[in-house]
Amino acid sequence: MRKIVFILLLSMLFSTHLAMAQTRRVNPVKENYNTILRTDIKNQKKPPFTKEWPGLKNDTIIRDTLFIAVDTTKKLFDHPKFGGIIIGANIWDPIMRVFGQSYGGIALSAEMSIWNRFFPQVEAGVGLASHTPEGMNFTYKGHLAPYFKVGARYNFLHNNNADYQVLGGVNFGFSSFKYDINNITINSDYWGDPITTSITGLRSHALWGEVSLSLRVKIVKNLSMGWSAIFHTILADKKNAQGNAWYIPGYGVYDNSFTGAFSVYYTIPFKGKSKDDKKDTNL
Repeated sequence: MRKIVFILLLSMLFSTHLAMAQTRRVNPVKENYNTILRTDIKNQKKPPFTKEWPGLKNDTIIRDTLFIAVDTTKKLFDHPKFGGIIIGANIWDPIMRVFGQSYGGIALSAEMSIWNRFFPQVEAGVGLASHTPEGMNFTYKGHLAPYFKVGARYNFLHNNNADYQVLGGVNFGFSSFKYDINNITINSDYWGDPITTSITGLRSHALWGEVSLSLRVKIVKNLSMGWSAIFHTILADKKNAQGNAWYIPGYGVYDNSFTGAFSVYYTIPFKGKSKDDKKDTNL
């Protein structure tokens, strides 16, 4: 069921992008053959086009209107091809550990801004756990283990100020880890007293996918902060007959489909411009 929901959310993200792209389409301008609107253009200054637009040579009203529209669009899309490297630190789990959460870790991420629209992303971190579930007869201990994520995010506000971003993302994560199940208490009618035992050195690994919706806001200079809501689901994992993993580094509690993230980011801008940015963009 969780895999179906994951696929539906992923489809919704792409559908939203296509819908927004369709709303930005501009209807083609037809030639105006109304001779009443034509004026003497001999003494009028032409907009600084590098080439004449076919069909608009003698129609200054439409030509001037288009020049203003094109100039405005140029400013609207005026983001560098490579906007820099964005280094992030997810501090959600450390904050929650202060408030008593019994599992978590810390993660660092790196993104590249491409036209303020696409953000390829990699993430690496570590996680551990020490938790006694309420009403259960054991303590779960997850050893410190690494995890990795790779994916990309799309900025739905790419035409606006880069200081404010609404991002939809897709990531895939993997972790290989060890865990123990300690202090297992078994009540025995035969012996009378409860029996306590432990199962140690269990190994597992997991592959998961996640869909996220994030908000990122610039705080000062190159420093920004962001919040994320994440839906994730296990795609493949190793189960153990002695007891399955309760916590997965980078994923969280096995049975939880939703989680969150709170990150601090620092942008390292690229110096200079790429060859594509140096080209003359005049029509």
